Amino acid sequence: MLLTEAERVAEVMGGLATPARVLILARLLQSPATVGELTAELGLSQTAVSNHLRILRHLNLATGDRQGRHVTYHLEDDHVRAMIEQILTHASHG
Repeated sequence: MLLTEAERVAEVMGGLATPARVLILARLLQSPATVGELTAELGLSQTAVSNHLRILRHLNLATGDRQGRHVTYHLEDDHVRAMIEQILTHASHG
């Protein structure tokens, strides 16, 4: 592993270091959602959800599909899905 790869892994892991981002990713495991849906379901402000999604998109953990004025967010790919599932499983064993 190169230093740049290690830095990227650390950056991604740092992106998971807030409960709100973990909640958003866990919710997106179930199905795609809009900011409004995430706000209502997770009890977070729209600004907070939008800011967290911006970081998750930057880290290539989540992506959004625009449909008119709305953006529906989902996990980036199956690798992210597997990683989040493994992290949640690991955490539940502690």
